[in-house]
Amino acid sequence: MNTTDESCRVPIRAGDREADFTVPAHLPVRELLPAIVGATGYPDFSGRDLSLTRACGDPIDPGMTLAQSGVADGELLILTPVVAPAPRPRLDECAAVTEAVGAITRPSGPTAHRTAMWVVVWWTAALLVVLLGRPVFDGHAARHPVLTGVAAAVVLAGAVVAQRRDHRVTGVAALGVLAAALAGLSGLLADPGLAGFALATAAVASASLLAWRVLSCAPVVFLPLSGVAMAASAAAVGAVAGWWSLSAAGPVLATGALIVLGSAPRLTVRSSGLGSSDDPDSGLYSRVVTACHRLDLLVVTTTAATAVGAGITAATTSRPAVAAAFITAVGAALLVRLRGHRDPYRFAVIAVSSGVAATSLVVLSAIAAPRTTAWLSGVLLAVAAMAGWLGGRSPRGLSPAARRAVAVLDIAVTTAMVPLAAAAGGAFTALPEVALP
Repeated sequence: MNTTDESCRVPIRAGDREADFTVPAHLPVRELLPAIVGATGYPDFSGRDLSLTRACGDPIDPGMTLAQSGVADGELLILTPVVAPAPRPRLDECAAVTEAVGAITRPSGPTAHRTAMWVVVWWTAALLVVLLGRPVFDGHAARHPVLTGVAAAVVLAGAVVAQRRDHRVTGVAALGVLAAALAGLSGLLADPGLAGFALATAAVASASLLAWRVLSCAPVVFLPLSGVAMAASAAAVGAVAGWWSLSAAGPVLATGALIVLGSAPRLTVRSSGLGSSDDPDSGLYSRVVTACHRLDLLVVTTTAATAVGAGITAATTSRPAVAAAFITAVGAALLVRLRGHRDPYRFAVIAVSSGVAATSLVVLSAIAAPRTTAWLSGVLLAVAAMAGWLGGRSPRGLSPAARRAVAVLDIAVTTAMVPLAAAAGGAFTALPEVALP
């Protein structure tokens, strides 16, 4: 039976009591509650706010009638006390902010202080190099070679102190390299000419070895730097002594370094004792590690020396065309060597050195023949793209024709290297002056 406009018959339960009520269906529920409470006589409801809910737990709005709430005849209603909503907890913003700030990950105090220290150190070092190195580019500026040497000693002492307080090898090694650079700058300021260059490279070599011994870290940085400086110093000393012309120093250095680079794997295997022991398991791991480290040192030293030789050739040549051909052969030889070194560290060093040779070629061409700069830059970009493509592929990934082309290029560059070095050094120009029988 549906709810009529006049009344509604519903069972109402209050606690453990239940009774049937016939109540007006057109009156709001709040007006019916006092009579229902009085009729039930349940003692626990006295003095409390009550409400009617359905059997499913949904409350009935006290401002609405039973008809408006959709209550049907015979539907069970439950008389329950109104539960006051729990008070909303008050947020302590100070405590919440403190907790949130504490949860933020920040560097510790010592780490932040060390970072600030390194920023100040490198900012000061940059200003120091600019101030002391200004006479190299400005002939009218006053030179301070003694002060520059003192600065190199101070920087090296600071590297020792930094190593004891902060064991990060990168920053300490960088300070050692900076000390070697300042030592070289002091030699260059002592005499801006060729003798000063020889003195500067010798100072860099000595300071690098001293930094390696004092700091006892980063041999893969200091030893190649010292080796390259020694080779450059030897080439410069020969030019100063008149053993060869100044323009021959670069080709001699680059050619000698490329010869050693080609023999680097065999030299490291021989010097490390691999393959010479009767017992293959006796210290094999240590010999392999030694061979890898020596190969790294040889590759870094020789490729850097090759790049330096290409730069010296471009800076001192009196025959730009021959020097450009020699530098091109040097860059091609370095690119070909990329195929034989899959280690990422050695690969990156050889790639950077080939880029330095290419830069020397571009600068030389821009000075000697400005019209060739545009197309030469395009060729260099194409060569770089090709080198990146070849370097990212395994030897088996190339077709037989491509591998054959790379081998032919290697043979051609190797064959032409010595004649081009001799031509760039001026050896052929002296032939007419030689009295042949």
